[in-house]
Amino acid sequence: MEPMKGCSRGEQHSHRAHVPDSPGWSEEQKETVDRMGAENRQLLIDVVDHPHWKSVPTDTLVASRMQLKRQGRPTEAPETAEAA
Repeated sequence: MEPMKGCSRGEQHSHRAHVPDSPGWSEEQKETVDRMGAENRQLLIDVVDHPHWKSVPTDTLVASRMQLKRQGRPTEAPETAEAA
């Protein structure tokens, strides 16, 4: 996030590289990361504290949450049938 001085490794290193100076992130980029982090935390709270989880037996709670996590999001919206 903050500007950093670049570096260069000499011939004595097996992984020779030159890393240029980094200008750091713009204020807009920093604000975007902060906003997205706050949104992510709120979504996590919304999922974990959702009333549905009170209806899931304690002994299967973790497995149920992991199953939900593995499902992920669909890559495309499902097609709907149009009325004729």
